[in-house]
Amino acid sequence: MITPSVGYRIEGSNDEEPKLFDCTAVPNLLEGVFDLSDNDSLYYRDHFLNKDHLNFLSTASPDNPISISVILDGDSKNYSGLVRTSTGNQRVKVSSDTVKPTWWRRIFRVGPSPYDILRSISPQHTQSNLKLISDQRLPQALMNLEEKQTIKGFKFGILYAQEAQTKEDEMFANVDASPEFEEFLDFIGERVQLNGWPNFRAGLDVRTGTTGTHSIYQRWNNNEVMYHVSSLLPFNEKDKQQLERKRHIGNDIVVIVFQDGDTIYRPTTISSRQVHVVLVVKATTLESDPGQRYYRLAVVSKDSVPEFGPAMPNNGIFKKDPSFKEFFYAKLLNAEKASYSAQILENKLSRTRKALLKDVAEAKWNQ
Repeated sequence: MITPSVGYRIEGSNDEEPKLFDCTAVPNLLEGVFDLSDNDSLYYRDHFLNKDHLNFLSTASPDNPISISVILDGDSKNYSGLVRTSTGNQRVKVSSDTVKPTWWRRIFRVGPSPYDILRSISPQHTQSNLKLISDQRLPQALMNLEEKQTIKGFKFGILYAQEAQTKEDEMFANVDASPEFEEFLDFIGERVQLNGWPNFRAGLDVRTGTTGTHSIYQRWNNNEVMYHVSSLLPFNEKDKQQLERKRHIGNDIVVIVFQDGDTIYRPTTISSRQVHVVLVVKATTLESDPGQRYYRLAVVSKDSVPEFGPAMPNNGIFKKDPSFKEFFYAKLLNAEKASYSAQILENKLSRTRKALLKDVAEAKWNQ
């Protein structure tokens, strides 16, 4: 399905005889998969905001701003912390019994100071010149910071390739699609009208129709997924490169390429630095089960993307059923998550986080 290429890792495509794969036998399919019902924006809102808690900021190093929020849980048995750095957030929980006050506080039995608590929550940051900020405006500023970084939903590109098409310009220029492709779209999601669409829209125009009239949408594992489908995006007869279509799909991190026929896919087909993983899908049938739709699936990733599950079978054939849909979405969402660790994307995310943290840390707060 995919030809080997330097700089890319291929899964599920080799010279072995294709074999039927049972997706129901995959253990712990959803382990580690994105679940947007649990994010740090909701965590801070539910556990810290409008409650008595401590907030620390550090401006000692402009290149490494730090913010730490700490709260004593309702039963007073544990301290919970949210540690924010340019590399990401970390949730920490320590038993209140392990928080040791300084010797003189023990003598007067006044309990641990805020900085005693801080040392237990994040001992690696005790030399970061963190200052306790009591300004009542800070919690809302931290709430805003979390909301700006929260993933609202996921966008994936879908590029349709007719049989024998090997160049991206050919694929992006397709106006009509095969029944097999239309069937696949209806399998992975719901066709929704964009005009007035109230949910996650992935940058699509839901007012004036400049990005088409319909798209494919799916709710899965508490996540919203909206697709940029090449054949549903507007076609411009005067533009050989179809830049409007490429503007959306070329800026997606993970793209699905649906191929008609037996054409071999080349990993270098899509010329975008942003696209890190491509899932190649083909529709097929079995002589032993002629009335049932099956799919072939292979995955190609840039070498900079860490390996991610679920593990792909070699030349697997997948029956079109709910268990394959679960497997497909687990692979799709994990591809996105793994790509965030690729150097290009990781640096971009880190710069954004650093700028947001720096803005908060350098604001004029009352201590």
